[in-house]
Amino acid sequence: MGFFNRFFKKVEEVNKGEAALSELESELYIESPEEEARNYWVEMAQNIIVNVVKATDNSVERAFVLVDMREQPSFDIFYQIDGRLVMWNQLEDTSIKEKLENELLPQAPAVASAVNGNFEEAEHVKIAYAELQFEWATGAWFSHIIWEDDDNAKLAKEEILSQWFNTLSTEIKTQPLDSDAKLSWYP
Repeated sequence: MGFFNRFFKKVEEVNKGEAALSELESELYIESPEEEARNYWVEMAQNIIVNVVKATDNSVERAFVLVDMREQPSFDIFYQIDGRLVMWNQLEDTSIKEKLENELLPQAPAVASAVNGNFEEAEHVKIAYAELQFEWATGAWFSHIIWEDDDNAKLAKEEILSQWFNTLSTEIKTQPLDSDAKLSWYP
């Protein structure tokens, strides 16, 4: 959360009587460029998850997104519906598929550029891949990052996607929908 967002949130808490006036001073600090870049990624990841779920009219049990932020950025989206995993393009509702294809998927290059641009400015390693999970019953979401300097960043997107999908296909059979716990990642 940036300085102004954090500060104004605390002002609002003070105004509502939820925080003491003396607590305002604790919010008077500037984050490092790396912290700002990480916070920006968290905000972006939350937006991706929200939009992936909203596109289905909130009709899914879980949502998963593999974000490729390398040379050809992309979003690979799949959902848990009625206890099984399906890729976004296998959904029955054509309006949902069109919304995802025309509105959400084309945003991947801009997301990758913005997020990794911030990490580059902060002189931090960029993100190669990110895996996102969302559980509708609890509203819990999780993010797993594979940084460019990680050996796993050399893996092909297709391998990561298929292995993660296969792992989750098995795991969702035993993981309750209201578990509020992250499922496995690959790698």
